[in-house]
Amino acid sequence: MMKRSFVPADFKADNTKQVTEYYEKLLIEKIPENAEALRAWLLKWNELTTVLSEVSCRRYVDMTSHTQDEAIAKAYMDFVENIDPICEDYNNKLEHKLIEHPSVPELEHEFGVYLRDVRTSLELFRKENIPLSTKETTAIQDYQKITSTMSVEHNGETKTLQQMATFLTSTDRVVREDAWKKIARRRLQDKERLDEAFDKLFKLRIQIAKNSGYEDYLDYIFKAKSRFDYSPADCSTFHESIEKIILPYLKDIYKSKAQKMNLQKLRPWDTKVDALSRPPLKPFKTGAELIEKVGQIFDKLSPKTSAWFRTMQREHLIDPDCRMGKAPGGYQIGFEESERPFIFMNAAGTDGDIYTLLHESGHSFQQFGVSSLPLTAYHNVPSEFAEVSSMSMELIGSTDLSPFYPNPEDANRSRADELEEIIWLFPWVASIDSFQHLMYSHPNHTAADRKEMWLSVMDRYEAGVDYTGLDDERAYLWQKQLHIFEVPFYYIEYGIAQLGALQVWENFKKNPQKGLEDLFAAEALGASRPLPELFAKANIRFDFSAATIEPLIRDLSDELHRLEH
Repeated sequence: MMKRSFVPADFKADNTKQVTEYYEKLLIEKIPENAEALRAWLLKWNELTTVLSEVSCRRYVDMTSHTQDEAIAKAYMDFVENIDPICEDYNNKLEHKLIEHPSVPELEHEFGVYLRDVRTSLELFRKENIPLSTKETTAIQDYQKITSTMSVEHNGETKTLQQMATFLTSTDRVVREDAWKKIARRRLQDKERLDEAFDKLFKLRIQIAKNSGYEDYLDYIFKAKSRFDYSPADCSTFHESIEKIILPYLKDIYKSKAQKMNLQKLRPWDTKVDALSRPPLKPFKTGAELIEKVGQIFDKLSPKTSAWFRTMQREHLIDPDCRMGKAPGGYQIGFEESERPFIFMNAAGTDGDIYTLLHESGHSFQQFGVSSLPLTAYHNVPSEFAEVSSMSMELIGSTDLSPFYPNPEDANRSRADELEEIIWLFPWVASIDSFQHLMYSHPNHTAADRKEMWLSVMDRYEAGVDYTGLDDERAYLWQKQLHIFEVPFYYIEYGIAQLGALQVWENFKKNPQKGLEDLFAAEALGASRPLPELFAKANIRFDFSAATIEPLIRDLSDELHRLEH
């Protein structure tokens, strides 16, 4: 727990008068012209930020856990509408105060990356964007309300779409087709509402970029995301490399699966089932059992991973279960003042749930690792490396799945499915990212235009799945990707990070202890160093060219074949 020295214990984070009072204290404080005094002032500002961040994050967790609870939703939105604008306004004023101080150059050695981001924030800040940001948050909440209430009737029971997904691994093709169509057609019932929700978000984002002096949203968002180490052109090159190098591997996987299943081509409900008609793996029954068995994996892996995970288990910092009214998806979020991570997910008893918890645990381990860094801003690790932490833990954690699968054949089958999923991920990442590039390059597009853009992307990354008779389902498949609605352009990071994670895995296979130590050493740097330095500290390359991709995917494919034979 962070010790307070500036914000009092009885401080009310949702009291606008108190929040304003403490920001004002920072603003009017006379800072002596020396680096030590400036650093002390900066840490007081950081303390206030940390206190407010924890309240905001806890309310977000409550809201996503209970989307239909009006009191919880109101508490969250009250903070968004009343406190966030005060923070945004004063943070801009305090950033000016910081950058204008004559001792700033003396802090560059310790806070260089942070100061770079502050200068970027000042460049982009416009006061008229504050209410637009609030509207954007409200619009995202409206989108979550649409998706969180999606359910279908199946065998006389009401099921969430996440629960229905478990039937996609059924060996009964009729069951799979029925489940897939119920999920897809339930989404289609709200396709106009989802289009309208996206239109609203899109217009807000375009206006925010224009207010900040950018006609092209792409240029704005790359600057806003501090993407100083790669460009939109690099993303396009990555898309092409995935299309030329990785997509053929996925086509081969699907072709082989179709042959094993005596099918001419796979249909969309055939991609997740076991090709040998073995029943779906059922690794656990309850969320508590999932947590305990993943804990056993981390107990064996290292003392550090064991201590971190067991702390989360003991303090009830993992919410694993899927239920009505709970927002879809999964995430890890940091409670900054408590110095604790929190994991939110929607487990449905599937093999994939193991990897979701391993993934989010990787994020959590990084949160533990950065807790000693002086600035909360340094805990917000760039996604391109944050996802290395999570994806690496999927690969490393799954090397011993015996707590779930005492039978080695089941463990090998699980790992083979995971490696196949990684190969699938790259074309999907390229699809989502290139689709966003297309949309935001055409700021005046209509919903009909957007549909055609998506279909062109689907054609480009077509891997051999037959969508005959499913034109609408295919045309609106993008609507299932919440990142497009909630966090624009947050997706290429998964591709970049997956390449990093595959390199971490290669290191781990050669020397498990050093592979882990290198990863944790890089994680402990948080956001205090540029991306290439974080990758280098982990003993991996920040490079997503064909020269890096080809050997990694070849090794991944070889391992997949070994597990399957």
